Amino acid sequence: MKDGIYLIIDDTNSPCGLTDRLKAAVGLCYAAMEAGIPFRLIHTAGFDLRRYLVPAGIDWSAEPADLEGFAGEQVNIRYVTPYTDLPEFRKGVQYICREYIGNNLIEKREVPDWQRVWRELFRDLFRPTDLVLNALNDPNIPDRYAAVVFRFINSLGHTEDVPYNAPFPADLQQRLIAAALEQVYVIQKESEVPLVVYSDSVRFLREAAAAGYRTVDRGSVGNIMNPDAGDAVALGTFVNLFRLAKAEKIWSVLHLDGMPENSLYNTQYPRYAAIIGDRPFVRI
Repeated sequence: MKDGIYLIIDDTNSPCGLTDRLKAAVGLCYAAMEAGIPFRLIHTAGFDLRRYLVPAGIDWSAEPADLEGFAGEQVNIRYVTPYTDLPEFRKGVQYICREYIGNNLIEKREVPDWQRVWRELFRDLFRPTDLVLNALNDPNIPDRYAAVVFRFINSLGHTEDVPYNAPFPADLQQRLIAAALEQVYVIQKESEVPLVVYSDSVRFLREAAAAGYRTVDRGSVGNIMNPDAGDAVALGTFVNLFRLAKAEKIWSVLHLDGMPENSLYNTQYPRYAAIIGDRPFVRI
């Protein structure tokens, strides 16, 4: 029997984005290493993860067939979740995790210097494929740059099928865009290197580009939770993660003066990009 901890992310259980998936993978790998058992990852939700990330120093790659026992063999299977009390892992058992939203196990366990530990384990697990590395070579992005991230979700119009909020009234949307662009202006003045604007809103990126700011490719904007997002969105999600990780500083905007509290979403995506790249991160 192929024992160890298996994280399964497929089209039956993928209600969250890339950050939660990576948090679960790194955390469960940490738990597996503590127990001296293998960690395996099967990721087919919308795409095969190995199209964008492949094993680096740790061979996590697995197939659905690895979950099946062999003829005449008694398979000992237990189901676990990373946001409840985990069992004492032991050899000879196949631990399967299909619910992965939420906690970072390394942070939750208060591991000293947990960000460094998480970063080093991430780098031991994952290496971007040539597809991702080639896409990172964008002539529109300077060699040295900083980044600012805005995640609006639905406030500028529906971008996800979630009940986070309804689109704001048209006049409030325009004021929100103006306030966000003003914040970009303030950050750009503070930054010692060129600034690149990231957002989940094509409309906002279009307005930012029209105002003269550098932006990420609007064709890559989307959410990998959407099964119909397509390859451009999936690729862009990984490219932007590693591009943020190379930024000299990352600002993530959560509050804008005079705007409703639910205007912007508290995304963890830029925070973990900063951890991966060991970059300064500022939440505004």
